[in-house]
Amino acid sequence: MDATEYRRRLEEDTPALRAWGELVISELNTAIRSKLGKSCFEDWVKIPPTYRVKSTHSFISKAFILNKGWFSCYEDIMDKVGVRFVLGLAHQIRLVSDIVLSVDIWNAIPSREFDEWKNTDPRLFDYQSAHYYLESLEDIQIDGVIIPTGTVCELQIRTLLQHAYAELSHDTLYKSNVTSQPEVHRLFAKSMALMETTDDMLAKAKEASLSAINFVRDWRDQIQCFAKKSCPEISFNFIDREDDFVIDSVSTLLQSIKFKEIEDFLSSSGNQFLSGKISTNQDSNPIFKTSAIFIIYFLAWRKPRALPQHTRIDRAALAKIYSDLGISPSWPSA
Repeated sequence: MDATEYRRRLEEDTPALRAWGELVISELNTAIRSKLGKSCFEDWVKIPPTYRVKSTHSFISKAFILNKGWFSCYEDIMDKVGVRFVLGLAHQIRLVSDIVLSVDIWNAIPSREFDEWKNTDPRLFDYQSAHYYLESLEDIQIDGVIIPTGTVCELQIRTLLQHAYAELSHDTLYKSNVTSQPEVHRLFAKSMALMETTDDMLAKAKEASLSAINFVRDWRDQIQCFAKKSCPEISFNFIDREDDFVIDSVSTLLQSIKFKEIEDFLSSSGNQFLSGKISTNQDSNPIFKTSAIFIIYFLAWRKPRALPQHTRIDRAALAKIYSDLGISPSWPSA
């Protein structure tokens, strides 16, 4: 089959290739949202996924010039249509790959071309990315277009950093005639090493931030539940962001404290008057409208000297809290 025949076949197949690319994106979007959740999808998928069908020029060039010898027939070129999913961090690639393998309308085949490439070229930063060929398992009709059984879409799953590196480097290192210049290789190698380190540090930072978020969220859920159950007569805002802000500022002080201690403090007969104080103070400062104010009262009693160094509550409101507890402020008066 010569170049003319390859060109004719590609033009004939283009409507089906476009339809398959659109369907791959739709199916994966639905599967990720279903298995990981909508919020996770929005957090992980950093660039709206799109598909592209190879241009005739690029296709012919790949088949007969740049990669001659790799392919023996038209069907061997499996990236005629491609889809790319760009995620935030490297560990997310494995989880999304598992979802790709679970979709039942295609057979997901790891890319042999990419596997050979990453094993032989140490300059390739996106070695941690995943490349699959998604082969349709049966004829599918969409809007009058038939996607024949065996239609293939190349799927790339990579991180935002890998995507940036690939976009900047591939045209130079892999799609040009200057790859023999050592200085070019050296500079890209330095950037690759920096991006690998950055990806690793971002993953660790993300893990640490999620731990901190979960800590604050657990405290917020408990104190809001207590406020709703024990003080239904008080008009709290119950705005998660506001409670989180207050709790996060004193999270260091809460590390050694169990919620039961706060619950016992607030429920004791000698402190039941605090609900009335909170209700009275709500007009003077919005901090008293947050359910987290109960935590501040407890810390003012348990750790009166440490609290002012951690909380972001203004001193006037903090002075009211100390006064309600009969405690002298631990900071110099103005």
